[in-house]
Amino acid sequence: MVTRVKICGITRPQDAELAIELGADALGFNHERTSKRYIGDGELKWIAALPPIPLKIAVFGIVDRPIVRGLFDAIQGVEWKVYPEPASKRIHVVRPRDGQKPEDVMNGVVPASAILIDAYSSSAYGGTGKRVDLSFAAEVVARSHVPIILAGGLNPDNVVDVILIAKPFCVDVSSGVEDGKPGIKDAIKMRDFIQAVRGC
Repeated sequence: MVTRVKICGITRPQDAELAIELGADALGFNHERTSKRYIGDGELKWIAALPPIPLKIAVFGIVDRPIVRGLFDAIQGVEWKVYPEPASKRIHVVRPRDGQKPEDVMNGVVPASAILIDAYSSSAYGGTGKRVDLSFAAEVVARSHVPIILAGGLNPDNVVDVILIAKPFCVDVSSGVEDGKPGIKDAIKMRDFIQAVRGC
């Protein structure tokens, strides 16, 4: 199975265009206002001008907020109990806490097209660079009936090992391909990350 790549936390058109050129399968645009990578409503015009492939994902935190109809291919939310319309594709984010078992996580998932596993943080909904327990992730992958996206602390140096251990459908990277500033992507790191996944 070919592992897909999602580049998340994109805030600039040049980064989106480069990610597309490099072969990313999905782009994430953060709509959570508390995030350091919040995209802002003023950026929607250039997002609308992007080509139809790769997929464009509207990323939210725990609190659901409206999105622009027809602009995004899927909506992503953290541990939501109910997903707002109109998005037909839904990515449900789970962030395992200490002591939780894979079945505990799976039982709390609302109907979704995919599940994204990310590291838990009390200070942010994602993009923290914290790693996920790979044995935990691998067990969720083995049990799940929907595709699993794995995030949390991924970068060009570790993504191959992560894929070989957990075997996710897709890997999601944000801070691991940045130049040190949240939302500002590093061209070489993006290239190396995607090439590493493709060569895995």
